[in-house]
Amino acid sequence: MRQLAVLIALFSVAASTPARRADEVRTTEIAFAKAFADRDAAQFFSFVADDAHFLGGKRTMNNRKEVEEVWSNYFKDAQAPFRWEPARVVVNAKGDLGLSTGPVYDADGKHILDYSSIWQRQRNGTWKIVFDGPGAPVCGE
Repeated sequence: MRQLAVLIALFSVAASTPARRADEVRTTEIAFAKAFADRDAAQFFSFVADDAHFLGGKRTMNNRKEVEEVWSNYFKDAQAPFRWEPARVVVNAKGDLGLSTGPVYDADGKHILDYSSIWQRQRNGTWKIVFDGPGAPVCGE
């Protein structure tokens, strides 16, 4: 009977991992967006993996250094030029990759496009963004 209880407990923990990990990704995405809104470049870039790829409109940034070079321009003004929030977050069954996607709003609050970010769980349990880019233009909800 004791072995059965241990197995049930282990199964419960394993079964909740994707949902728990999705919550971790959502929380991380929110903190990432908050660092941008708060104009905290150091905190913002701490979420970016060394080998990250960000897809810009005309250029792909292929590592954290390139991301910092391009995205530092977005930190020059006192107010963020846009903001975003996660609407959908999913994590793979293994719990080491997560997708966050949602709306991006301009400074006036107009929904201008959707973003898509891929997060990778690090050995220390934190999440780093490895792929980021526009998900799709807004076309009739």
